[in-house]
Amino acid sequence: LPRGAEVTYSVENPVGVYDLGNSTHIGRLSAPVAGGEAALRVEGDASQQTYEGSYARDVAGGRADLRVSHRDGALGYNVSYARSFGEALPVDAAAHAGVDEDGAYARLTAGRAVGKGLDARYEALARLGFGAEADRQMKQALRLSNKLGYAELTHGNGEGAKLRMGYEFNA
Repeated sequence: LPRGAEVTYSVENPVGVYDLGNSTHIGRLSAPVAGGEAALRVEGDASQQTYEGSYARDVAGGRADLRVSHRDGALGYNVSYARSFGEALPVDAAAHAGVDEDGAYARLTAGRAVGKGLDARYEALARLGFGAEADRQMKQALRLSNKLGYAELTHGNGEGAKLRMGYEFNA
């Protein structure tokens, strides 16, 4: 299509079902707009449809993303920003923050090699809900691992610290 626009369309049936009335139709139109990508996605069958509009672009070394959807009769939205800080810090670190219909959320990760074959990884997750019955969630984890196994210390709201140990291998 002109100016970098793209259109895709597919029809999918569950395995072994050949009735076209049970098919799911998926269409997507995307185009470059103002340095980012705008997209409209429509998915549905004979009984239910889902609509999603989105816009994403690179901003200040990260990625800004805006999504609005209509699914099961409910309006949804998500505005977020994600950025890696690996070039500015001596560790592999990233942050992702946003707001959706359930509340505000954030995720921070950092990892690095700390010795001969020993790696450390930290992750913190937080969510603050909206409304009178808003729920606050916080979880963090520190993981040390090598080629033989790992030890992971986790802690979240209302629960004590947990130590989990295990082994890892590639089969």
